Amino acid sequence: MMRITRVPGTDGVARLHIEGRLTGDGAKELAASCEAYLALRHPLLLDVAAVTFVDGEGVAVLESAVRRGAALAGCSPFLNELLREHRGGS
Repeated sequence: MMRITRVPGTDGVARLHIEGRLTGDGAKELAASCEAYLALRHPLLLDVAAVTFVDGEGVAVLESAVRRGAALAGCSPFLNELLREHRGGS
């Protein structure tokens, strides 16, 4: 189960707080939520500190959002490693 919460801000940056397991349908939901901001080139910050598990589909959604201009906050060392491996880093 995953939850996405829009966190209000006053600096013009949209913040989405993601909690739980980022897999399957949750990854698709996050992709749609990101698209609403990224399609308009709106600054977007994804707070992933409360993500407890992420599968390949979830990693792909996060990596795609970052490639398109989103920023990630609260990445665990494990999530950073998954993202690095997804990008083909060593």
